[in-house]
Amino acid sequence: MKDIKLVVFDFDQTLVDSVKGFDKAFIEIKKEFQQFLDRNGYSIIVEDHSSELKKIMRELDKNREYDRNNWWNPLLKQLKVTELQFTKDECERLTKIYWDVTAENTELFPDTLEILNYLTRKKYQLGLITDNDGGFGLKKIRLAKCPIMKFFNQVVIAGDDVPEKKPHPAAFQKIAALLKVSPKASVMVGDKPFTDILGGKAAGFHTVLVIRDVWEINPTPDFQIHQLLELKSLL
Repeated sequence: MKDIKLVVFDFDQTLVDSVKGFDKAFIEIKKEFQQFLDRNGYSIIVEDHSSELKKIMRELDKNREYDRNNWWNPLLKQLKVTELQFTKDECERLTKIYWDVTAENTELFPDTLEILNYLTRKKYQLGLITDNDGGFGLKKIRLAKCPIMKFFNQVVIAGDDVPEKKPHPAAFQKIAALLKVSPKASVMVGDKPFTDILGGKAAGFHTVLVIRDVWEINPTPDFQIHQLLELKSLL
């Protein structure tokens, strides 16, 4: 890629391996569900339904329902609990548990620091675009716990800093405008075709898909890589 001035990254599953954190958070949420059901006289064993609960969670994530407050009652319904629902306060408590555990157990991918240092030495401007975690400010708190934030010239949290989440082009347009770089001189690096690549293309960015999971690759990115260090051959 020629004449690139701005490299923008997604956060979860692009720069940081959140899967371990998500898995640990799921374990804690199952414990909370079990206690809730026990208190209310249900004999349901939550652990026996782990696979179907995980399937629902993946679908919610794929459909860009990132507000975990909106996850817990659908999961309760999946357990065939129709007479009870979590209150708003209970949902918010579960969401806080989920994101606290996720943050505590999130790790950088092995090549994250090396590629960020490389791009910094090459004098690229670096940006970060990430969707919020549901409630306003939650993602900012989680980002503050990550040691790589010092590398970024600008961070845009879609859903907080702009109303629209990815793949709406607003976050991409905002970060390019803030850094005074043309979208044509910008590249988006992310792991999800249906948010990072779709949004990047809509904003006129070049796009690089990091293959981290099995997704339908639509739209097609300009480049596909399996490790962040492969960016060295592109930039």
